[in-house]
Amino acid sequence: MLSGKHLSSFVTAFLAAISLSVYSQPSMIHLSVDSGEKKGMPAPVTVTWSSDKSSSGQYVVFGTRPDPSKKVKASETVSDGCSVYTAELVRLRPGKEYYYKCGSDATGWSKVYSFASEPRNGSFRVAVIGDTQDNINNENFVKTAAVINAVKGYDPAITLHMGDIVNDGSKTASWKGFLTVSQDLNAESPLMPVLGNHDVNNEKGDNFQKPFKDFYDLFNLPGDELNYSFTYGKVRFIGIFSGWAQGAEPLGEVKYKPGSPEYAWLDNELSLAEADHGLNWIIVWMHYPVNSFGWSNIKAWKDNILPLLEKHRVDLCLAGHRHVYERHLQMKDGKIAEKNASSLSANEGTVFITNGTAGGNPTGPGGKEIPTIAFTPEKSMYCYAIMDIDPGSIKYQVFDVDKNLIDSFVLLREQQ
Repeated sequence: MLSGKHLSSFVTAFLAAISLSVYSQPSMIHLSVDSGEKKGMPAPVTVTWSSDKSSSGQYVVFGTRPDPSKKVKASETVSDGCSVYTAELVRLRPGKEYYYKCGSDATGWSKVYSFASEPRNGSFRVAVIGDTQDNINNENFVKTAAVINAVKGYDPAITLHMGDIVNDGSKTASWKGFLTVSQDLNAESPLMPVLGNHDVNNEKGDNFQKPFKDFYDLFNLPGDELNYSFTYGKVRFIGIFSGWAQGAEPLGEVKYKPGSPEYAWLDNELSLAEADHGLNWIIVWMHYPVNSFGWSNIKAWKDNILPLLEKHRVDLCLAGHRHVYERHLQMKDGKIAEKNASSLSANEGTVFITNGTAGGNPTGPGGKEIPTIAFTPEKSMYCYAIMDIDPGSIKYQVFDVDKNLIDSFVLLREQQ
């Protein structure tokens, strides 16, 4: 839990951030990675921000020096009365630190941020967060801010979000609040989220399980933005949309039914990743876990998705939803591995992880008695994970908000 000192400092930080109106100079700045054809170049990076409309347009100025000079004009859309700008940075050089600012002379410029382009050698760091929802105990994302601040200290190249970004996806203020509070991380580490049940429409009808307009207005993700993939280093990342699995199960509308377009898409994505000899790792992330203790274990979701994952080689399957960190034993061909160790062979199957919470109320611990559990903490907590990825290994570390190490393991890619 957060101490009084943490609460005080991060409330102050939040109020300072909010004082920068989302209708004035550039705000809600965040990066994302493009999945388009790279042709041997590093993955393009997209910059998105909000600002007052400028009659002369707005821009990103970027380069490899702290005083960047190359200018790219942004495209503009309007969302809830304010302008949202997007610019894609292409032809980046591998493994370089890029500096940038966004805005215009007419409306003002952001401060200069920086990000690392995709490395040539396949070694980089990924942050894993989830369930940042602004509920009654995380009003204005104050507790999320503490987690974000801790994560930023690790300088991740990418941040994966497990969904439930907000508590109520119908509230524009929540989306803007999250992007404001997390800006200092998102502006330097591309934010790659999947959506959770709190982010989408839970009302039965034509819009059931569909995202709200604010999500499409404020984010710029690959593909259809719900189910997408991208390659970074020697890793294929595949994000999938699990909808509101609990509410959909009684209606027979759980996502990824065999024979559905999304099922065929994922089958193809995994086949392509397996066949790509330039890739060392395949990581799938989603909101609803495949393996989980208690009410988060949705049978229809597991029945739909697990056979497809087991048909292919998936090294890590990451999820959120349950607000407790859980690491499960490796699974391969429907069998649970007997080995529970801090050093694991990727050849032994998929590691399934539920990543706890970066804002939503921590759930009481439990689950040690279920057969798949490899590790879960003795107490509830806010937490996040840091993955250090190399061509031959993934080091996965889990920390609480005070940077105490909770769990750690290494997944090794052994030659067949």
